[in-house]
Amino acid sequence: MKIQGTWLAALLLVAVSLLSSCASTPQGELGRPAAEVKVYTMGELNGSPYEVVSRIWVDSWRTAIWRPTYPSEEEAITGLRVEAARLGANGLVNVFCLNQSGSTSFQSAKPVVLCYGNAIRVRQSEG
Repeated sequence: MKIQGTWLAALLLVAVSLLSSCASTPQGELGRPAAEVKVYTMGELNGSPYEVVSRIWVDSWRTAIWRPTYPSEEEAITGLRVEAARLGANGLVNVFCLNQSGSTSFQSAKPVVLCYGNAIRVRQSEG
């Protein structure tokens, strides 16, 4: 009887932890809000030094099996921002979105959007 109470308490603790971890602003693992990850367009970074952190949704072998898709381009870009923040990046470049709803992989009448891009860390200029 005492073992069941321990398991119940542990299960309750896990449930409370999961529920309390929900946040209104998507954040990466490092705590940076996804909204702080800027999406740079062509020409905005001329002369600004940056390093590529990751090619999101392309670098991993898992993308051969699974790719995250979203119902809208805005949600897909938010997903990219969350992943970039988790990786410690502060920007995205070369963001490209595809509507996959008409493809042979996704037979759906609803929009199925896949976006990918490069997560970067822009070095702040001194002075």
